[in-house]
Amino acid sequence: MGKREDNAIATRKKLLDTADQLIVQRGYENISVDEIVKTAGIAKGTFYNYFERKEDLIFELSKEHFANVIDDNEAVSGDAFDVIKNYLVDYMTVIENSKIELARQWISYVSASSANRNKWKFDVQSFERILMKLIDAGKLKITTPVHQIAQLMLTEMYGILLTWCISPETVNPVTTVKRFCDLQLPSLLRDYLIQTN
Repeated sequence: MGKREDNAIATRKKLLDTADQLIVQRGYENISVDEIVKTAGIAKGTFYNYFERKEDLIFELSKEHFANVIDDNEAVSGDAFDVIKNYLVDYMTVIENSKIELARQWISYVSASSANRNKWKFDVQSFERILMKLIDAGKLKITTPVHQIAQLMLTEMYGILLTWCISPETVNPVTTVKRFCDLQLPSLLRDYLIQTN
């Protein structure tokens, strides 16, 4: 990679990091592109080289936050239950670490914007890749309904996220995911597990 590409990556990262900090501090609705670029020390026109509009930041921040979860869970060592549980716990840990303010802004934006429907597709496809790797590794049967299980798991994760945003005093998202995995995951996977001795 050349210097120009390195600079472009660094500039994009600086814009995302600055937006992330400002959203957590003041809320998505209370910041502008002007504030983001001023705080980042980058020209306003440069912002539009990377993002068409402010709304694009939410999806990109989400992808950036989850990149490590996806990369870390690409290896499927361990049994299928542990791989899936680790992925879901890591997924929710990233959300919890991003703070409730960002989670609330994300929910508000995703539910109100048709431009961000790709987030659901991105999450489902990421989970489908984990399931396909488990099938390829001989840990889940080829008949595993990958798309349906991925949608079901992500529906549960989104529900936990929403519940946490509504009642943060009574819901711990990571604890809730662990409880879900321990109580429900075995029955969801039972017909698709390949037993190894």
